[in-house]
Amino acid sequence: MDETRTLTEIKRFVNTKSEMLTDIVARERSFSIFVNGKRLLSISVLPENLRELAWGFLFSEGIIQDKEEILSENYTLGDSFINFKLNIPQERLFNFFNTGEKTSGCGSFLSSALSVEREKFPKIIVNSAELLKHMVEFQKDSQLFRETGGVHSAALVLDNRIISRADDIGRHNAVDKIIGDSILKAIDLSKTILLSSGRISSEIVKKCVRSGIPIIASQSAPTSEAIRLGWDYKIFIIGFMRGKRFNLYTGFDDLVFPRIF
Repeated sequence: MDETRTLTEIKRFVNTKSEMLTDIVARERSFSIFVNGKRLLSISVLPENLRELAWGFLFSEGIIQDKEEILSENYTLGDSFINFKLNIPQERLFNFFNTGEKTSGCGSFLSSALSVEREKFPKIIVNSAELLKHMVEFQKDSQLFRETGGVHSAALVLDNRIISRADDIGRHNAVDKIIGDSILKAIDLSKTILLSSGRISSEIVKKCVRSGIPIIASQSAPTSEAIRLGWDYKIFIIGFMRGKRFNLYTGFDDLVFPRIF
């Protein structure tokens, strides 16, 4: 077993019979992010790609807006915390703590408020047949989910290929991990599509607004607040992407699918 898995004894029942078995479960642990020596928050995580998670969280929550604002970081693989020294305006931390609301995400954390609404949707052309293929590939690629059934996954598509993916016990954590990975690799997020295994809720849309990701596609459903934010902040939301079908919930006239199947 590695750091993402552990073994546990279970008693399995099938009809009237039972047996003792050893099962694989996803490992959960607490991880803290410190800013300038003070704890920003602690969250429950799958213990891998934690540096990427922390970078993605700072960026997707609007605490940093550029890599250059991180002056230094203190993290060693296996640590339960990371400490950042930031050069940022104090009002960003004030905004996070004072306008933040508890999210619906697994592991729960604060998510700060958004500011200015966007004027219009971008005009984007998407090959739907290729995107559906990526969703199938994405779903099959998580061995940890197949073994445990206990994680969510997120991935980024750029130039018609999956360039980053991550698993976590929380949907929002998985999204932060791929955002952080992209920031560290200097990838332009405005050209990407986010794939998600879980429901699309408001905090996922907020992260895409702040990060500049224009399209969210999930095999699951969006919430009403996610759809409202999608219209207000001009984020395309695609749900129930399964087999040869999907639903588009926002930006009906601006996301173009030249090939259906």
